[in-house]
Amino acid sequence: MQIISYNSNYAEQIATLLNNYLPFEPESAQTVDQADGVRFICVTNTNEVIGYIAGYLIQNFDADFPYYKEELSNLAEYVSEHLCMYSSHFVVHPNYRNKGIGSKLVTAYVEAAQQIAQSIIVVGWVQSDINKWAAKAQFLKHGFTSFKYMPRYFEPYEVHCPSCGGLCYCDAEIFVK
Repeated sequence: MQIISYNSNYAEQIATLLNNYLPFEPESAQTVDQADGVRFICVTNTNEVIGYIAGYLIQNFDADFPYYKEELSNLAEYVSEHLCMYSSHFVVHPNYRNKGIGSKLVTAYVEAAQQIAQSIIVVGWVQSDINKWAAKAQFLKHGFTSFKYMPRYFEPYEVHCPSCGGLCYCDAEIFVK
């Protein structure tokens, strides 16, 4: 397995990975390929994508955080004072978790993001069925700290969630580095 920078040859596989394991808007090879920012993938020796991490510079806080204006006012102020990278996607195929892949992806991402931004923001998906954020330990290990816990954060986004079995009402924990 190796960690490599994003390559459009893997866009379809990345879209499938995201659609299967993250409760966000449906992705396609085209939407993955059009994304901007810092992106890394983990591929097996047979070129199967088993992990992905991505983020981009926050240009418009309100567009990236359209809900909970009052609750996120401190975060909006923080972003106005720092050049921030927003970590938009992070996933490792469940069959390959707990093998160091997530740590390697986060390391590559953080090293690249710190060359561009002063700070990195991650919104962690606290799954409703297990009441935990699977990747929390990865980000803590890499120096992120908790900024705010947000109950039912994803509900207004009206996305389908594998954890909720329908409309997502999972919590979120926002971390910064």
